[in-house]
Amino acid sequence: MHIPIPIPIGVRHIAVVKGTVWKFVRCEQCNQPYAYQLELQATGEDLDLLFLDRTASTERAREQAEQNLTKKSHNCVLPVPCPDCGFYQAEMATLLKDEASMNALQIAGTVISVLAFFPLTFGMPFAAILTVILATAGLSLLGYGYVVEFRFDPNAGDSEARKENGRTHAVWGESLIALLATTPNAESTGAHEPAVRLESNG
Repeated sequence: MHIPIPIPIGVRHIAVVKGTVWKFVRCEQCNQPYAYQLELQATGEDLDLLFLDRTASTERAREQAEQNLTKKSHNCVLPVPCPDCGFYQAEMATLLKDEASMNALQIAGTVISVLAFFPLTFGMPFAAILTVILATAGLSLLGYGYVVEFRFDPNAGDSEARKENGRTHAVWGESLIALLATTPNAESTGAHEPAVRLESNG
């Protein structure tokens, strides 16, 4: 009887990079430039074949982690409205709509629809009628929840609360000018290389 014994041929180095990235935005409604911060984490890995190049392999893993962090910063968006007019940009509005895809009305409608069949289980008087009433109410509430979801507009309603949200989480005006003066290769729109990066390798 032969028992195969695995023989390691190398070691895999994994690096973890954490960074704070400035995202620069120009408002689609009022053309006001502003910026907000993203706190991101990314990993990278490299195989040190035959254990011959530990230092270089660790460095390659770290470099890959940094590249992944940069890619992540380009694709990641937070819903921070314009501090001047309170407008959520198109990508932000889409994100908020996706997050609102399951609202309280839909949850309540689903629960009521499921509970509607309990009277039949326990043989309660007029169980069939009660089940029909509850199921109808639950399905109606569920349907209304989908209507609310479909009509949801993050930019609807009073803009003052959105402005306050934007001013709390973003920099603009003179603060943005100062930031742009100290951030190399910064653009007024879109993402750029992480301005500050805190690293730890594992």
